[in-house]
Amino acid sequence: MIQMNIAWKARLGQAMVAATTAWGLLTSAQAQSVQGVTNTEIVLGTHQDLSGPVSSIGSHLRDGLQLAVDDINAAGGVHGRKVRLIVEDSAFDPKKAVLATQKLVNQDKIFALIAPLGSAPVQASMNIALEQDVPLLFAGTPADFTYKPFHKLKFGLAVPYGEQVRAMTKYAVEKMGKKKFGILYQDDETGQNVLRAVEEQLKVHGMAVAERASYKRGEVDFSSQISRLKAANVDVVMLGTIVRETAAAKMEARKQGWPVDMMVSQAGMYETVIKIAGEAAEGLYAMAQYLPIRTQEQTPPLQAAVKRYQDKFNKEPDDGMVYGYLAMSVFAEGARNAGKTLNQETLVKGLEQIRNFKTVFAATPVSFGPNERLGSRSAILTQVKGAKFVPITGPLDY
Repeated sequence: MIQMNIAWKARLGQAMVAATTAWGLLTSAQAQSVQGVTNTEIVLGTHQDLSGPVSSIGSHLRDGLQLAVDDINAAGGVHGRKVRLIVEDSAFDPKKAVLATQKLVNQDKIFALIAPLGSAPVQASMNIALEQDVPLLFAGTPADFTYKPFHKLKFGLAVPYGEQVRAMTKYAVEKMGKKKFGILYQDDETGQNVLRAVEEQLKVHGMAVAERASYKRGEVDFSSQISRLKAANVDVVMLGTIVRETAAAKMEARKQGWPVDMMVSQAGMYETVIKIAGEAAEGLYAMAQYLPIRTQEQTPPLQAAVKRYQDKFNKEPDDGMVYGYLAMSVFAEGARNAGKTLNQETLVKGLEQIRNFKTVFAATPVSFGPNERLGSRSAILTQVKGAKFVPITGPLDY
């Protein structure tokens, strides 16, 4: 009888060990059943322009993403899981973006696609991710398709240029007392978007655009356009321009001795504009979702982040890295809110809980909700003073 009890206890012990092992394997399998998520790691992917026409933006956006990954992991990760980022080069080519996304989703098995850069590359590739239940998070473009039409796995973060322009137009009417609006805009969807936004907001105020002047993409001689706007005697010029064109417009107005106020969206709020235009850039108004690093309040946390960046990349940080850092930080906040069980459903719920989120970098706060897939609809109005973009308002919306 004693021998039978011993044998029975031995078998019972073996069964318990086997059951514990099986439970451990089952738990591990469950954790790994979600693509890109294990007990120890979250794998994210992105495609950036690292060798094409806007590589200066793409490389810094990538750096911002990676700096945030380092900070998140140094703080223990997300519920014990470390974040790993895989980066592919799209060269700002939609076809290469498609191939990059296919690799990230099908071979690298990423959990989410985060902050991919560029309207055309993202639009061409985003459905590859969404159709396989891979969240598309915070694409690096202000295009409406980053959050519309509503999709449970699609979240936008970049304030659309149209919304920036409407807020800026409202400010010009209500706070600056502007009454006669002119617009200089690129003759394509980018410029037309700005034109529509100005017209829509002016209609709210019972006003209309007094004069329009368009230009072809790549054109930087605006002598005739500025002359036309000047002859119309407008008291503010809204710019549907990007970097070089913004500088060229300010330089031409100065050349013609016309000190008119000019206002541009974040598309023209780059320090390169100041470098090109020099003194002519003074007075330019520009909207900003985030401020240039050197114009931000140099708080100890900001200085520490800049120091970490300099040590890691052996260069000075560029403004584009702020968006990357913000995007990765927002993801981490949503994943923390999701709890220890991370999957598409819990991530969505975790992101929807975010309210007024900020990082060490000065930017408009981020909030989501069950019916809100755009993280911010406001921007800060800045003005060039002393060769710097200086904030003159808090976050504005229309």
